[in-house]
Amino acid sequence: MNLRSWSKHHTFGLLSGLFSPVVFIPLIIFFSDLLGNPLHWFLYVEKSKIISLACIPNLAWFHLSMKRKNYDFGMGVILATILYLLVIIYYKFLI
Repeated sequence: MNLRSWSKHHTFGLLSGLFSPVVFIPLIIFFSDLLGNPLHWFLYVEKSKIISLACIPNLAWFHLSMKRKNYDFGMGVILATILYLLVIIYYKFLI
């Protein structure tokens, strides 16, 4: 992929791949609180694990885009997931 062939489908995939983990992070924290894990434990100790769990819905976006042969949207989702991978590595090893 080169940047000259960037389309609106790439942008929609990138935005949906960046937005879906933001939606799922509160859900993960809510369900973990129901299971008895304290909130401060998740927010200060396990940030990288929360973000990696929240990126799982990106698999569904990617699978749906491949099934519909919308490869540009899938490329945007993969790029968003790679950006989240960099954030996970930052929280896991550098902080």
